[in-house]
Amino acid sequence: MHLAGTGAAIAFLVGGIISVLLALLHAELGAAFPRAGGIYPGIGAVLGPHLAFPFLILQVSQSFAFVAFTALGLADYVRVLFPALPFETTAVAAIVLGAGIAALNVRLGAIVTGIFLSVEAAALALLTAVALLHPVRPLLELLSHPVMLDQGTLKPVPFLTLGLAAVAGVWATGGANWAMFFGEEMHDAERKIGRVIAWVGLFAALSIAAPMVFLLMSAKDLPAILNAEAPVAAYLARTGGPTITVLVSAGVIAALFNNVIAACMVFGRLLYSTGRDRIWWQPLNRWLSYLQPRLRSPLIATLIVGAIAALATLLGQRYLLIFLSGDVSAYGLISVAILLGRPRGATGEHFRAPLFPALPLFCVIFTAIAVAADWMDPDAGRPSTILLSSLFALALLYYFARLRDRPASWLAASNADEAIGEAK
Repeated sequence: MHLAGTGAAIAFLVGGIISVLLALLHAELGAAFPRAGGIYPGIGAVLGPHLAFPFLILQVSQSFAFVAFTALGLADYVRVLFPALPFETTAVAAIVLGAGIAALNVRLGAIVTGIFLSVEAAALALLTAVALLHPVRPLLELLSHPVMLDQGTLKPVPFLTLGLAAVAGVWATGGANWAMFFGEEMHDAERKIGRVIAWVGLFAALSIAAPMVFLLMSAKDLPAILNAEAPVAAYLARTGGPTITVLVSAGVIAALFNNVIAACMVFGRLLYSTGRDRIWWQPLNRWLSYLQPRLRSPLIATLIVGAIAALATLLGQRYLLIFLSGDVSAYGLISVAILLGRPRGATGEHFRAPLFPALPLFCVIFTAIAVAADWMDPDAGRPSTILLSSLFALALLYYFARLRDRPASWLAASNADEAIGEAK
């Protein structure tokens, strides 16, 4: 909403549709390669280790920034309810607590995140009810005449800004692919995980996009809401009253904290997988691949994610956003992996994304559009694209200089006795 004003409605709708389509591709790759490493084992197996390695470097580097950025967003909403709490300390405390929960047994972690998910769902339902009861503009007007706040004045949203917002909408409504990181902890993952990712992708997009569209249809004082530090809280204060504001803001805090926990769980498993696959030097590999005997969780890897993410909060939201916003490599690589892997039989045995090859081709085109949109954004998108492309290129050069002749054993399936989790 800060970026595109009421154009956020288009961004959430378009982004939600695209995130559902991308979830179908993730589902096919996840069903073919259900490993704790998530995406990179499938990319390596289909496209080769020379692409999997730089992609993995991007993933690992951005994992800390993602957790830190989410925690700082949480601190923004905590400040709405408790203005006296210190901003950075609140973010770090959320990371420490979230990493501690993430280090638990996966079943205990699932119970905790499930409780927070229930709070999130209640907050979304309450927000939706408030919005539906106070409509002020029809959906057609919202979609055909989007406006944004420019130096205190409402002006039409440029098409480029809508494109940037749509890319952000994909990021905001996505995340179903995170189930891939728990493939080794799911019973009969090859047959089931594809359906899980596909259905969760649809549900997540609908449950996130719909309330935001309804909110923008019912927002009366647009300049004040769009100018607010926390637009949703500002909307609720004007529309639902102080009690509703507190309840929904608490739900937003719960959602963001849940995201911190989930991110620590996911990226802890990613780091664990890299250690088990012997990506780094041997002493670090031993630390990262350690499984706590009783909990059967990647304890050290998860705590390392939390520790580095806590330090990353010192960078601030702007620099963290630059490190995150320009990365669309996963979209393109997964699309190409499905395009090349399906005909060779590497993917598609247990779950098949529909509309092949049109769907992965469409996602390749979307990736190119997203890169172009990021490049046209001089504030965050362009520096992010330059930074991340340079990091990818350096990792690729390192692979060909040092790792090309090394056997790609790190892409092989794990032995059963090395599998993460205590029970499937």
